[in-house]
Amino acid sequence: MSLIKKRRLEKLAKQTAEKQAITQMKESGKAPAKTVSTLRQNMLKGQAKKQPLEFVKDDVIQLENRVDDHDDELQDLKAKLEETDATGNPELETQKAVVAACIESMRDYDDIDERKPFKAEASVRIEAFVNGYVESKAKYQNIVAVWYMVWLFDLADIAKAVPLALHLAKQNIQKMPSRFNSEIETFICDQVYSWAAVQLKAKRSAGPYLDDVIKTLESEKWTLPDVVKGKMYAMRGKHFEATGDDKAALTDYEKAMSINSRAGVKKNIEKLKEKLGH
Repeated sequence: MSLIKKRRLEKLAKQTAEKQAITQMKESGKAPAKTVSTLRQNMLKGQAKKQPLEFVKDDVIQLENRVDDHDDELQDLKAKLEETDATGNPELETQKAVVAACIESMRDYDDIDERKPFKAEASVRIEAFVNGYVESKAKYQNIVAVWYMVWLFDLADIAKAVPLALHLAKQNIQKMPSRFNSEIETFICDQVYSWAAVQLKAKRSAGPYLDDVIKTLESEKWTLPDVVKGKMYAMRGKHFEATGDDKAALTDYEKAMSINSRAGVKKNIEKLKEKLGH
Protein backbone atom coordinates (compact mmCIF):
# COMPACT_ATOMS: atom_id res chain seq x y z
CA MET A 1 0.00 0.00 0.00
CA SER A 2 1.40 3.41 -0.95
CA LEU A 3 2.04 6.08 1.67
CA ILE A 4 -0.58 8.37 0.17
CA LYS A 5 -3.27 5.65 0.27
CA LYS A 6 -2.28 4.79 3.84
CA ARG A 7 -2.59 8.43 4.94
CA ARG A 8 -5.98 8.72 3.27
CA LEU A 9 -7.26 5.59 5.01
CA GLU A 10 -6.00 6.87 8.37
CA LYS A 11 -7.74 10.20 7.77
CA LEU A 12 -10.97 8.49 6.74
CA ALA A 13 -10.89 6.23 9.81
CA LYS A 14 -10.34 9.25 12.06
CA GLN A 15 -13.23 11.16 10.48
CA THR A 16 -15.53 8.14 10.82
CA ALA A 17 -14.63 7.70 14.48
CA GLU A 18 -15.28 11.38 15.16
CA LYS A 19 -18.69 11.25 13.48
CA GLN A 20 -19.65 8.17 15.49
CA ALA A 21 -18.56 9.84 18.72
CA ILE A 22 -20.59 12.96 17.95
CA THR A 23 -23.68 10.85 17.11
CA GLN A 24 -23.39 8.93 20.39
CA MET A 25 -23.03 12.12 22.40
CA LYS A 26 -26.05 13.67 20.70
CA GLU A 27 -28.11 10.57 21.48
CA SER A 28 -27.05 10.74 25.12
CA GLY A 29 -27.97 14.42 25.31
CA LYS A 30 -24.42 15.64 25.77
CA ALA A 31 -22.99 18.42 23.65
CA PRO A 32 -19.88 17.36 21.76
CA ALA A 33 -16.68 19.12 22.74
CA LYS A 34 -15.37 21.58 20.23
CA THR A 35 -12.29 20.55 18.34
CA VAL A 36 -9.40 22.91 19.02
CA SER A 37 -7.24 23.51 15.98
CA THR A 38 -3.47 23.77 16.12
CA LEU A 39 -3.72 27.47 15.37
CA ARG A 40 -6.21 27.93 18.23
CA GLN A 41 -3.92 26.00 20.57
CA ASN A 42 -1.05 28.30 19.65
CA MET A 43 -3.25 31.33 20.19
CA LEU A 44 -4.25 30.08 23.65
CA LYS A 45 -0.62 29.42 24.52
CA GLY A 46 0.21 32.92 23.36
CA GLN A 47 -2.50 34.37 25.59
CA ALA A 48 -1.21 32.36 28.53
CA LYS A 49 2.25 33.79 27.97
CA LYS A 50 0.77 37.27 27.34
CA GLN A 51 2.30 37.39 23.89
CA PRO A 52 1.75 40.54 21.80
CA LEU A 53 -1.27 40.40 19.53
CA GLU A 54 1.03 40.83 16.52
CA PHE A 55 2.36 37.26 16.94
CA VAL A 56 -1.17 35.85 16.83
CA LYS A 57 -1.95 37.94 13.76
CA ASP A 58 1.19 36.63 12.09
CA ASP A 59 0.04 33.03 12.73
CA VAL A 60 -3.35 33.78 11.17
CA ILE A 61 -1.77 35.47 8.15
CA GLN A 62 0.65 32.56 7.63
CA LEU A 63 -2.19 30.05 7.81
CA GLU A 64 -4.27 32.04 5.33
CA ASN A 65 -1.30 32.27 2.98
CA ARG A 66 -0.79 28.49 3.11
CA VAL A 67 -4.44 27.92 2.28
CA ASP A 68 -4.22 30.42 -0.58
CA ASP A 69 -1.09 28.67 -1.88
CA HIS A 70 -2.89 25.32 -1.95
CA ASP A 71 -5.89 26.81 -3.73
CA ASP A 72 -3.62 28.56 -6.23
CA GLU A 73 -1.84 25.31 -6.98
CA LEU A 74 -5.09 23.44 -7.61
CA GLN A 75 -6.50 26.24 -9.73
CA ASP A 76 -3.26 26.35 -11.70
CA LEU A 77 -3.43 22.62 -12.36
CA LYS A 78 -7.05 22.89 -13.49
CA ALA A 79 -6.17 25.73 -15.85
CA LYS A 80 -3.24 23.79 -17.29
CA LEU A 81 -5.51 20.82 -17.97
CA GLU A 82 -7.50 23.00 -20.32
CA GLU A 83 -4.53 24.29 -22.30
CA THR A 84 -3.79 23.21 -25.85
CA ASP A 85 -0.55 21.43 -24.86
CA ALA A 86 -2.68 18.53 -23.65
CA THR A 87 -4.49 18.07 -26.95
CA GLY A 88 -3.84 14.62 -28.40
CA ASN A 89 -1.52 13.71 -25.52
CA PRO A 90 -3.35 11.33 -23.16
CA GLU A 91 -0.11 10.45 -21.35
CA LEU A 92 0.36 14.09 -20.37
CA GLU A 93 -3.23 14.15 -19.09
CA THR A 94 -2.53 11.09 -16.95
CA GLN A 95 0.64 12.60 -15.48
CA LYS A 96 -1.12 15.87 -14.72
CA ALA A 97 -3.68 13.90 -12.74
CA VAL A 98 -0.84 12.39 -10.69
CA VAL A 99 0.52 15.86 -9.91
CA ALA A 100 -2.93 17.19 -9.00
CA ALA A 101 -3.57 14.20 -6.71
CA CYS A 102 -0.25 14.76 -4.94
CA ILE A 103 -1.00 18.44 -4.32
CA GLU A 104 -4.46 17.56 -3.05
CA SER A 105 -3.01 14.93 -0.70
CA MET A 106 -0.67 17.49 0.86
CA ARG A 107 -3.41 19.97 1.73
CA ASP A 108 -3.68 18.73 5.32
CA TYR A 109 0.06 18.85 6.00
CA ASP A 110 1.65 22.22 6.72
CA ASP A 111 5.04 20.87 7.76
CA ILE A 112 7.56 20.71 4.91
CA ASP A 113 9.05 17.42 6.07
CA GLU A 114 5.60 15.81 6.26
CA ARG A 115 5.05 16.68 2.60
CA LYS A 116 8.31 15.17 1.36
CA PRO A 117 7.07 11.54 1.22
CA PHE A 118 4.16 12.62 -1.00
CA LYS A 119 6.49 14.53 -3.31
CA ALA A 120 8.92 11.61 -3.40
CA GLU A 121 6.20 9.12 -4.29
CA ALA A 122 4.68 11.34 -6.99
CA SER A 123 8.15 12.05 -8.40
CA VAL A 124 8.80 8.36 -8.87
CA ARG A 125 5.52 8.00 -10.75
CA ILE A 126 6.16 10.88 -13.17
CA GLU A 127 9.93 10.45 -13.60
CA ALA A 128 9.78 8.18 -16.65
CA PHE A 129 7.37 10.53 -18.42
CA VAL A 130 9.57 13.59 -17.78
CA ASN A 131 12.74 11.75 -18.80
CA GLY A 132 11.02 10.67 -22.00
CA TYR A 133 9.99 14.26 -22.67
CA VAL A 134 13.58 15.44 -22.32
CA GLU A 135 15.15 12.59 -24.30
CA SER A 136 12.68 12.95 -27.17
CA LYS A 137 13.60 16.65 -27.48
CA ALA A 138 9.91 17.51 -27.41
CA LYS A 139 9.04 21.16 -26.83
CA TYR A 140 5.72 22.23 -25.40
CA GLN A 141 4.53 23.72 -22.13
CA ASN A 142 4.85 20.85 -19.72
CA ILE A 143 3.60 21.66 -16.21
CA VAL A 144 4.34 18.10 -15.11
CA ALA A 145 8.04 18.52 -15.90
CA VAL A 146 8.05 21.87 -14.08
CA TRP A 147 6.50 20.37 -10.93
CA TYR A 148 8.94 17.47 -11.10
CA MET A 149 11.78 20.00 -11.18
CA VAL A 150 10.33 21.84 -8.16
CA TRP A 151 9.97 18.65 -6.15
CA LEU A 152 13.50 17.51 -7.00
CA PHE A 153 14.81 20.75 -5.52
CA ASP A 154 12.55 20.31 -2.48
CA LEU A 155 13.93 16.80 -2.01
CA ALA A 156 17.50 18.12 -2.42
CA ASP A 157 18.10 15.81 -5.40
CA ILE A 158 20.38 18.38 -6.98
CA ALA A 159 21.98 15.90 -9.40
CA LYS A 160 18.64 15.44 -11.16
CA ALA A 161 17.18 18.87 -10.50
CA VAL A 162 19.82 21.09 -12.12
CA PRO A 163 20.16 19.33 -15.51
CA LEU A 164 16.37 19.19 -15.86
CA ALA A 165 15.98 22.81 -14.73
CA LEU A 166 18.55 24.06 -17.23
CA HIS A 167 16.90 22.06 -20.02
CA LEU A 168 13.47 23.54 -19.24
CA ALA A 169 14.88 27.06 -18.98
CA LYS A 170 16.63 26.77 -22.35
CA GLN A 171 13.30 25.88 -23.99
CA ASN A 172 12.15 29.39 -23.09
CA ILE A 173 8.47 28.41 -22.97
CA GLN A 174 7.97 26.87 -19.54
CA LYS A 175 6.02 28.73 -16.86
CA MET A 176 6.21 28.33 -13.11
CA PRO A 177 2.98 27.40 -11.27
CA SER A 178 0.92 30.40 -10.18
CA ARG A 179 2.02 30.24 -6.53
CA PHE A 180 5.59 31.13 -7.56
CA ASN A 181 6.17 34.84 -8.04
CA SER A 182 9.20 34.46 -10.29
CA GLU A 183 10.32 33.25 -13.66
CA ILE A 184 11.90 29.81 -13.97
CA GLU A 185 15.43 31.29 -14.28
CA THR A 186 15.11 33.18 -11.00
CA PHE A 187 13.66 30.12 -9.29
CA ILE A 188 16.61 28.01 -10.41
CA CYS A 189 19.14 30.56 -9.13
CA ASP A 190 17.38 30.88 -5.76
CA GLN A 191 17.27 27.12 -5.30
CA VAL A 192 20.89 26.49 -6.30
CA TYR A 193 22.10 29.43 -4.19
CA SER A 194 20.33 28.06 -1.10
CA TRP A 195 21.68 24.57 -1.73
CA ALA A 196 25.22 25.91 -2.29
CA ALA A 197 25.02 27.88 0.97
CA VAL A 198 24.28 24.65 2.84
CA GLN A 199 27.21 22.95 1.13
CA LEU A 200 29.52 25.83 2.04
CA LYS A 201 28.52 25.67 5.69
CA ALA A 202 29.13 21.92 5.69
CA LYS A 203 32.49 22.45 3.93
CA ARG A 204 31.33 20.53 0.86
CA SER A 205 31.78 21.44 -2.79
CA ALA A 206 28.93 22.96 -4.80
CA GLY A 207 30.42 21.69 -8.03
CA PRO A 208 29.61 21.26 -10.75
CA TYR A 209 26.05 22.49 -10.27
CA LEU A 210 26.65 26.07 -9.08
CA ASP A 211 29.15 26.61 -11.89
CA ASP A 212 26.79 25.03 -14.46
CA VAL A 213 24.03 27.48 -13.56
CA ILE A 214 26.33 30.51 -13.73
CA LYS A 215 27.75 29.42 -17.10
CA THR A 216 24.23 28.95 -18.43
CA LEU A 217 22.93 32.29 -17.17
CA GLU A 218 25.88 33.89 -18.96
CA SER A 219 25.60 31.99 -22.25
CA GLU A 220 21.81 32.22 -22.40
CA LYS A 221 21.82 35.84 -21.21
CA TRP A 222 19.19 35.27 -18.56
CA THR A 223 17.25 38.34 -17.46
CA LEU A 224 17.57 38.31 -13.68
CA PRO A 225 17.11 40.80 -10.84
CA ASP A 226 20.51 42.28 -9.93
CA VAL A 227 20.27 40.93 -6.40
CA VAL A 228 19.78 37.39 -7.72
CA LYS A 229 22.53 37.55 -10.32
CA GLY A 230 24.96 39.20 -7.92
CA LYS A 231 24.48 36.65 -5.18
CA MET A 232 25.29 33.78 -7.54
CA TYR A 233 28.77 35.18 -8.19
CA ALA A 234 29.19 35.98 -4.51
CA MET A 235 28.37 32.40 -3.56
CA ARG A 236 30.73 30.91 -6.13
CA GLY A 237 33.41 33.30 -4.89
CA LYS A 238 32.95 31.99 -1.36
CA HIS A 239 33.38 28.44 -2.58
CA PHE A 240 36.53 29.42 -4.48
CA GLU A 241 37.89 31.11 -1.38
CA ALA A 242 37.06 28.08 0.77
CA THR A 243 39.18 25.90 -1.53
CA GLY A 244 42.09 28.34 -1.60
CA ASP A 245 41.54 29.67 -5.13
CA ASP A 246 41.89 33.30 -4.05
CA LYS A 247 42.27 34.82 -7.53
CA ALA A 248 39.08 33.20 -8.83
CA ALA A 249 37.29 34.18 -5.63
CA LEU A 250 38.36 37.82 -5.98
CA THR A 251 37.19 37.89 -9.60
CA ASP A 252 33.75 36.59 -8.64
CA TYR A 253 33.48 38.93 -5.65
CA GLU A 254 34.25 41.94 -7.82
CA LYS A 255 31.77 40.73 -10.43
CA ALA A 256 29.10 40.38 -7.74
CA MET A 257 29.72 43.92 -6.46
CA SER A 258 29.68 45.36 -9.99
CA ILE A 259 26.22 43.87 -10.49
CA ASN A 260 24.87 44.69 -7.05
CA SER A 261 26.76 47.06 -4.75
CA ARG A 262 25.00 45.43 -1.79
CA ALA A 263 26.16 41.90 -2.59
CA GLY A 264 27.80 41.74 0.83
CA VAL A 265 31.33 40.75 -0.15
CA LYS A 266 33.14 44.08 0.20
CA LYS A 267 35.16 42.88 3.18
CA ASN A 268 36.01 39.65 1.34
CA ILE A 269 37.45 41.74 -1.50
CA GLU A 270 39.52 43.87 0.86
CA LYS A 271 40.89 40.80 2.65
CA LEU A 272 41.85 39.01 -0.57
CA LYS A 273 43.44 42.11 -2.13
CA GLU A 274 45.62 42.51 0.95
CA LYS A 275 46.46 38.82 0.89
CA LEU A 276 47.33 38.88 -2.83
CA GLY A 277 49.21 42.15 -2.56
CA HIS A 278 46.90 44.09 -4.86
